[in-house]
Amino acid sequence: MSAPFGRLLVVGAGLLGTSVALAAKRRWPGVHLTAMDATARSHAPFDVHLDALAPVPAFDLAVLAVPVDAYAVWMRRLAREAPGGAVTDVGSVKRRPHADALAAGLATFVGGHPMAGGSRPGPEYARATLFDDRPWYLTRGDAPGASVELARALAEGCGARVVDTDPETHDIAVAAISHLPQAVASVLMATVADAADDAALAAAAGGLRDSTRIAEGPVGMWQPVFAANADLLGPLVRTTAARLLGLADALDQADADAVRALFAAANAGRRRLPPL
Repeated sequence: MSAPFGRLLVVGAGLLGTSVALAAKRRWPGVHLTAMDATARSHAPFDVHLDALAPVPAFDLAVLAVPVDAYAVWMRRLAREAPGGAVTDVGSVKRRPHADALAAGLATFVGGHPMAGGSRPGPEYARATLFDDRPWYLTRGDAPGASVELARALAEGCGARVVDTDPETHDIAVAAISHLPQAVASVLMATVADAADDAALAAAAGGLRDSTRIAEGPVGMWQPVFAANADLLGPLVRTTAARLLGLADALDQADADAVRALFAAANAGRRRLPPL
């Protein structure tokens, strides 16, 4: 099947951006891939590597894979240097990008968010299979149909399952299923690291490793995400803190029933997760 686009521009060739490129090349070997990045390092599968300050090249679809606080600058550049070109992204918030696109006059922006990633950043951890059978949110906004179809084709070509939604619904969902776990894992790992010496950490088994795997997430990516979704994430963090304080009280009072109730609720919630 021929590619729906001949030229794909990836802005930010890290883990996600490079994985998008690898997946696109797997699906459409003939697609021309250009990377623009603050560090213009040559790596597969890109045909061209440009510095972030280079002029924006011609493209059929551009993918923003930079931290969300860098979107506004890039959207202004894309609207000015490549008017009419379809643009999507892979960021984990959607209200702010749509607002940034509106402010920049970028009418061709379609929000995208693949529910896949990794605990470590960098193109060396990228892989073509990262998005296989994973949900990929699309938030159309006011983009024209042609832009939407290109963004949809990219997601499906990368092996993902498209989920159409709106920016508000998306941000409510990911605050609970993505941003809160990142916050809790980070707090948990910081607390454990303060309480345990290196010898104790060396003895850690799967429980600690599994529950803190994402604690290696880069602050340069996550701090802007937290800031952009703070109004939805903050209340969930407070609810989590209240439950932890409730557990501490139950331990102080030797309240076995309260501990059992917590585990029952957690067990029931965990069983609702479908298998990966």
